[in-house]
Amino acid sequence: MNIGMLLNPYGEKSPGGLGRFIYEIAKHLIKFDHQNSYTLYFKDKEPPKPAFRGERWTYTGLGSRVVWLTGAFGMDRTLDAYIFFTPIIPFFLRPKRSIVFALDFAYWSRRCSWREELSARLLFYLHKRALCMADAVVAISEETKQSVIQLFGIPAERITVVPLSYVPLGEKIDALPVPEHFFLFAGVLKERKNVAGIIRAFALFVETNATHDLLIAGKQDGAYAESLRQLARELGVEQRVRFLGYVTDAQLAYLYDKAQALVFASFLEGFGMPVLEAMSAGLPVITSHRGALAEVAGDAAILVNPERPGDIAVAMDRVATDALLRRALKEKGLARAAQFSWQKTAKGILEIITEVKHTEPIL
Repeated sequence: MNIGMLLNPYGEKSPGGLGRFIYEIAKHLIKFDHQNSYTLYFKDKEPPKPAFRGERWTYTGLGSRVVWLTGAFGMDRTLDAYIFFTPIIPFFLRPKRSIVFALDFAYWSRRCSWREELSARLLFYLHKRALCMADAVVAISEETKQSVIQLFGIPAERITVVPLSYVPLGEKIDALPVPEHFFLFAGVLKERKNVAGIIRAFALFVETNATHDLLIAGKQDGAYAESLRQLARELGVEQRVRFLGYVTDAQLAYLYDKAQALVFASFLEGFGMPVLEAMSAGLPVITSHRGALAEVAGDAAILVNPERPGDIAVAMDRVATDALLRRALKEKGLARAAQFSWQKTAKGILEIITEVKHTEPIL
């Protein structure tokens, strides 16, 4: 089969988890699939060529600012199948066969303003349309699968759970000025990431422990980021909470090497790549006791209730004061991270491609 793949986002200066996992899956599919050929589509008109191996692929730029609306005009309708890494199929495109990824639907559970309400309803419509059209749905966690069933009414038999992996940060390590002891949060600053809860937990922790700081790494634009700085000031910990902004992979590797623990207690995640990244670096992890994060972590992390800063603070204290616990978490984390790989992810998707191949195409 000749399979189309829409890689969006791609080529970001400061890539987040979405762009990273899309790139890794596409790269490994092309690497391990010796039967099918691929046509890669990008939003930009003249995208940089991906560093993928193999010869059974081509790529083209769509030159479309709104891919879900006008992207179809540049896509080949004669391809045997399409893979969409987000649950959106462009309008005016009716693929013969399609595989659609389901990630998370946080926008539907946390919307406050009328703008967020309108945006959420549009996304919900686009997602439901794509999921209903799909011949197969890939959920990146069991949590996401259940969300697809409950929110969109997609039958369970049409959904396959294929876990992601983590992006290796590389061997290079770039030093940053950091305190001797610190906890780390790494990720985009969004309300669902519960960064405010982590800061509140840290403020409780420092009431009895004056040896640690909290470092926050990731994109930090907008009103929510400013509200976090204000919160740190109100709690009297502004001198102990440092906002690093976006860090490179080499800088993140350094932070993982020097931190005492990653604190990643989101309210909702589709998967949780930072948890595996930290574990693969031998860093103890404190994360949420529910949903996809608990799935990913297994028994290799301290699991906490993200709604309760006090629980997070207790976990911080345990890690800070118990060297044996830190050693055990490091060993369990390394073993847990080793259970995930992009090769396994690609294999799971290739099995779905084989199944879809034998379905009747839409004419």
